[in-house]
Amino acid sequence: MQGNFRGGSTSRWLGAALLWVLGVTPLLAADSNIVKTRVAGYREIGAAFKAINDQLRSGTPQPYLLQVSAREIANGTREQYRWFPAGSGPAPGVKTRAKVAIWGQPAKFKALQDNFAAKAGALAAATKGKDAARIQAAAKALGAACKACHTVYREEED
Repeated sequence: MQGNFRGGSTSRWLGAALLWVLGVTPLLAADSNIVKTRVAGYREIGAAFKAINDQLRSGTPQPYLLQVSAREIANGTREQYRWFPAGSGPAPGVKTRAKVAIWGQPAKFKALQDNFAAKAGALAAATKGKDAARIQAAAKALGAACKACHTVYREEED
């Protein structure tokens, strides 16, 4: 079936459209998958942080639960560096609250990630002892590190 569409044949146009769709769809799927991985990873970190705060508010925190949760957070902060590859930012068809500034300011963003990882390590170290005030202070510092990054690089919820 031959026809004209802006000076070209319909079959040529359809072929070009098909190649475009086949080329873009995997990219969108890849972006979508990395965003899902990123969201899941930070949700796990958030759940572990909530568990720590719940334990600290309980009046009788369980050292083992604090340690396991802190270790999960520390492990997550090591993984976070893989969650923001080029091309995984805001794009049509990809739902993310990550601001495009992440990819435009990589050194500043990495510095905040490094701070988050350091605070997570400090919390994990604090939970190995029995000093509740030290654990509380480390948890507060970790929360401040989360907030520092979210303030700059995360869109508000709708």
